Amino acid sequence: MEKSMEERILDRIQKPGWVSTRGILMDPSGQLDKEEHRVAEEAMKELARQGLVRLWKLIIQDQGDELLVAARPDLELDKDLEERGAWAKAVRYDLD
Repeated sequence: MEKSMEERILDRIQKPGWVSTRGILMDPSGQLDKEEHRVAEEAMKELARQGLVRLWKLIIQDQGDELLVAARPDLELDKDLEERGAWAKAVRYDLD
């Protein structure tokens, strides 16, 4: 039985603590249809409304791409990426 999008997101945030839309869709280059990414983003937003994840915008430094990210509620993704000298930075994303 295939897991729902929400279940896959919750599974993936266990380690390393966060997942982007590209990660959940297994689309590292971002070539999938925009509608598929929109569905993943909506699933992340619903989980955030339920308090199960915290949302972030991941900004990839080399390309300037921005991706929506779901993280464990206790993970300060911005600080985590900065401490590790990561190739991206994270900015808190609040739902309207």
